[in-house]
Amino acid sequence: MCSTVTTALPSGLSALVERLKVRGSTLDLVSLNQVLGEAALCSEDVRPFAQPDASRYRRVTVYQNQNFELLVLTWLPGQASLPHDHAGSMCAVRVIEGVAKESHFFRGDDSYVVPAAASDLVAGQVTASDDSGIHALANAGPETLVTVHVYAPPLSDFQRFEPRPPQWTAAPVQQQPLDRPVVLIVGGGFSGSQTAVQLLRQADQQQSGLQVVIVEKRGVLGEGLAYSTQDDLHLLNVPASRMSAWPDKPDDFLEWANHRYGPVDPSAFLPRRWYGEYLRESLLRTAAESGPRCSLTVISDETRRVQRTEESGWLVHFSRHESILADAVVLAVGHRPPDDPLAGIWNGPRYRFLPDPWRPLAMGMIQPSEPVVILGSGLTAIDTVLSLAHPQRTAPVTLISRRGLVPQKHDADIPSPLDMSSWVSRQLGTSQSLTVRKLLRELRRVTAAHVSLGKDWRSVVDGLRPFLSQIWQHLSITERRVFLKRVSPYWEIHRHRMALDVSSRFEDLLGQGIVQIVKGHVTSVVAEAESVQVSLFERDRQQTRELTTGWIINCTGPRPSNTVPDNPAIGSLLSAGWLSQDALAIGLEVAPSGQVIDHQGNAVSNLMTLGTLRKPQLWESTAVPELRHQAADVARVLLHEIVLPANKGGSEMAKALK
Repeated sequence: MCSTVTTALPSGLSALVERLKVRGSTLDLVSLNQVLGEAALCSEDVRPFAQPDASRYRRVTVYQNQNFELLVLTWLPGQASLPHDHAGSMCAVRVIEGVAKESHFFRGDDSYVVPAAASDLVAGQVTASDDSGIHALANAGPETLVTVHVYAPPLSDFQRFEPRPPQWTAAPVQQQPLDRPVVLIVGGGFSGSQTAVQLLRQADQQQSGLQVVIVEKRGVLGEGLAYSTQDDLHLLNVPASRMSAWPDKPDDFLEWANHRYGPVDPSAFLPRRWYGEYLRESLLRTAAESGPRCSLTVISDETRRVQRTEESGWLVHFSRHESILADAVVLAVGHRPPDDPLAGIWNGPRYRFLPDPWRPLAMGMIQPSEPVVILGSGLTAIDTVLSLAHPQRTAPVTLISRRGLVPQKHDADIPSPLDMSSWVSRQLGTSQSLTVRKLLRELRRVTAAHVSLGKDWRSVVDGLRPFLSQIWQHLSITERRVFLKRVSPYWEIHRHRMALDVSSRFEDLLGQGIVQIVKGHVTSVVAEAESVQVSLFERDRQQTRELTTGWIINCTGPRPSNTVPDNPAIGSLLSAGWLSQDALAIGLEVAPSGQVIDHQGNAVSNLMTLGTLRKPQLWESTAVPELRHQAADVARVLLHEIVLPANKGGSEMAKALK
């Protein structure tokens, strides 16, 4: 990726860019530190790029090519970054104005990071680090802080880490010797963390020895993709009273939120960031409270290969960590970022295309005065709009999707689900083949009758939810394809609704003309250094028009991790025949118990999965109510079929050590 200077640079920055360009790909940490330290920079050089923002520290890109990027960051008093690494990039930072505090961290066994050292940097001082260290910067003084950052190569991604909370009182997780049954979980988001919670809890209740190993390549446990946002404008789309992670403790999340953040309305839609904190603390507290025969190990790494052993266990390999033998493996990998809908039609540099809105710092590069095109109009697109519009947006945001559909909103008074059991029994009990067309016709009839009585259509949708998997399983593959192609987009906007506050903000932006929704698709893109020209076919007008924008953000929705390129662990198992893709290519073939089906059609007793990879069999397999039950069921199966027998006969690791 290569871009030119976006504006005429002041002399100090221009000279710095030229020196960095001369070094090119030969930049190392020492030379990077030296070049930035020797640069003749003053406040006047960075003033055009110093843009304070009351909501967060501001990043402005000054120059970028394939070897490095140069940024100016502006920090108001009290603003700070979260602990992070640099994921393959070197970084050098120079203070231009103000006082910066740089903190360095080490990572504890409970996955939290703990401060290890700190130092203040004044104007003219430089600090440099490689990709492996965990650090954070903060404005340590009463005045505005301005810093210049150079990343080599450009910072495409990084890991964020969570400081250990001051109120955290549970004992840190202790790694135990692997002389007991080992269950390794690939993925530490909701599905992975809750499977670990259920395994530890159930094993402790039965006084059974168990070692649970979670492998999570992100810097933070519990969040996954769904709850990784740090923007408090991004809310859960289910009320707090319905979001417990425990099937048998319905008020658990509500009680946690009341304890942590004060009195919470049970009907409130709380920040998704809070929910990530809740999941992480639930896991670590359960591990700390488990008996001495149960333990949790957290590995911050990527699972690269899962290989069958002669003892019918699994040898699991990682990018950096030493390999581990496991008696059972649980695949809890979740979704992957969206496909690139502009592949093949984009011309020019790709700098102004954001392939994934959840990528760290993605929104921070976009100025309120720059127009934006968003591909997609679902919940992710809505959240992206809210981030772009805060605190004050002056340039337009255009949402482009083929159907122009936007999620419906929740009602202020959330209705009770309608009892749909009799209706479902009639649909499934007929001797005729079940078709999507017939289901839709009958569902519209029921909904119209319900609404005619002055009641809410939402109660019909919510009443149908417990039966969705049962209905899905009665549909033929052909009918499932019909649903995915023609009905799924309409079902999703009624099933997954916006919180009221989110809907209100979004409707205000529509009313102000800041946001526009276009039904159509992009036919070509020509990108330049400072803008992007978009050719857009509008379905309503049946014509193509040209649109000039500053950025394009891909919010078309995630894809499953069920192919060899999408996930190395999944790829290794697919290549060896231990997994099978489903006919619709939306997940994997999985038995009702959660055990995967190999290429010969057999269930693999000690290889299980849950969550999105089970959509081919369940369809409804991505939301908390379904996932919390799946996690409990997976733990129950593993405990009785793998863990208890291994306690009697010896674990895979114990056998290998003999």
